[in-house]
Amino acid sequence: MNKHSEVKSEKSVLVKADPNLPAFVVSGASAIAIKAGTIFNGVKFSGDTPIAPPEGGFVPGTDYYVWLKDGAPLCEKAKVSSLDQLIGGFHFAPGGNATERKGGDETPAINPYSAWDINFHPACEDPRGMTLVEMFGEKFWCDIYLLGADHNKDGTSKFGVRIADGDEPPVKIDDGVFDNLDYATAVQVMKDHGKQLLSVTEFSAAAYGVKERSSADKDPKKTKLDAPRTSKFGVMQATGNMWVWGHDGDPHEPRASLFGGSWLNGSNAGSRYAHVAYLWPGYSSDSLGARGRSDHLQLV
Repeated sequence: MNKHSEVKSEKSVLVKADPNLPAFVVSGASAIAIKAGTIFNGVKFSGDTPIAPPEGGFVPGTDYYVWLKDGAPLCEKAKVSSLDQLIGGFHFAPGGNATERKGGDETPAINPYSAWDINFHPACEDPRGMTLVEMFGEKFWCDIYLLGADHNKDGTSKFGVRIADGDEPPVKIDDGVFDNLDYATAVQVMKDHGKQLLSVTEFSAAAYGVKERSSADKDPKKTKLDAPRTSKFGVMQATGNMWVWGHDGDPHEPRASLFGGSWLNGSNAGSRYAHVAYLWPGYSSDSLGARGRSDHLQLV
């Protein structure tokens, strides 16, 4: 697993005009730049400086790292091995974020909420496939995609992979496969990645902007674009695809809860559809998956 601790260089120094925001500005579907006033390892950017796209262009559903080469910002798929010059990264999504409460669109685009840098990122080790949610008094990073069954290589949020559920449980972080995807399993998988499950208020915030009271028409099977149920923050298949495990928000004894509804729930599915303080944490089914979250980590 390509962990954040492996890509963040302790030798790098990043100074920004506003430490409360990432070092990047997204101005179009495929346009991203380093913000004016940014200083990275002694290189100063006096104006917004466009980041050159990768050779061949952006690929939908892909995470990218941004780094400097001879003082010029470049981006490549998130496998860069040159650690000293890494500034941060972002996700190029298969569709656009919701702008109203009607879901997103089918135009591939950089998710502006996915931009992170070495001073502004998820607290978990791997920042790939995550988006920053700030709403209803909450601020946290949420997985863009549902948990995949084989999460060891690509993390808990990956485009185009088989969704983990009761019929296809997730692999274990060390060896083997879990027997099912009950609440305890979902908690353990996320813990292994330094993440947690969403609370009821966090889920409502992360899923805000979807087309409410709607669902996909069949089992999605894989993580993919379902534009009507993409949220403001670019969370994909946020509702009406798979129920996701979460909890009621109690800080000391959180109780297992279910959020969002699945393809089976039709007009009941949505950002506020939930079974809170669910009574059967041992439940597991083919319509129940999981989604991770992480605290926000910000360095001055």
